[in-house]
Amino acid sequence: MYELKRLVVFVSLTDLDEEVVRYASIVSRIMSADSVYFVHVAGSLDLPNDLKEEYRSVLAPVDETIKHEIQHLIDQYFPHPESTQVAIDVLQGKPTDELIRYGRQKDADLIILGKPDGPPRKPKLSKVAEISACSVLFVPKAADIKIDKIAVAIDFSDHAKMALSQAIKFTEEGENVTIYGHHVYQIPQGYSKTGKSLEEFGQIMEENAKKESKKFFQNHNLDENICEMRYQLSEDNKIDDELFRFARQKNVDLLIVGSRGRTAAASILLGSVAERLLQYQANIPLFIVKEKNSNMSFFEALFNI
Repeated sequence: MYELKRLVVFVSLTDLDEEVVRYASIVSRIMSADSVYFVHVAGSLDLPNDLKEEYRSVLAPVDETIKHEIQHLIDQYFPHPESTQVAIDVLQGKPTDELIRYGRQKDADLIILGKPDGPPRKPKLSKVAEISACSVLFVPKAADIKIDKIAVAIDFSDHAKMALSQAIKFTEEGENVTIYGHHVYQIPQGYSKTGKSLEEFGQIMEENAKKESKKFFQNHNLDENICEMRYQLSEDNKIDDELFRFARQKNVDLLIVGSRGRTAAASILLGSVAERLLQYQANIPLFIVKEKNSNMSFFEALFNI
């Protein structure tokens, strides 16, 4: 798993910024980040001509004014050692496209941005998570600004291994961080033909999941004791609901899932679980882990980013 040394923090100049900047400070400190780039994307940086003429001597350029606001946020909520380089950039254009392009230009390991309340904004949020060349962390309003307890979605796949590896990095670099692994299993249709009851076959599925879990940890040379595993039966196949409820039950500070697939073709969709989790209105930050640069050239061609 690559280290989170180069962070891009999206500043929207909304009420989300305090949580985003404060959470970025926690991640930066735990991971000993080398560089943190704060960026805002404005639709336009031009003042109306009449205002330019009338107030030329007193009005600062729009980008300078925005940089001043961002610097104020940094001074308030982003304490950092001198070894961490901090930069501020103000861009013009479509926020989603410019943020993705900026993250690529800066060779970012992680993009951090706010997750608005209110009606779902799936297309914009999903686009950042799908097309970005690195992992993405969404911070909602009223998030707890600490990383003491982490929930990880584990389905024994390669992307689950990436998610768990990222969580382990937090335990290695942080202090007293607890990881909860969550695996959801279902009862296959037609189970009744086996002559087993629902309860009996559920027990069989749980035992099988535990065997798969043991194999998963062994195959990836991971200590089974690194996390507390929970095996959850889902009768309605809504894995995201079970994962979300588990995260709330454990009162976690961060929920980590892996994006689906390591290839460009597989990565075109995040996977139904990650996509649906983006729609939950909750104060739990969502970390979508990706294999860095695995889909960059494909999406550059597809979306002309």
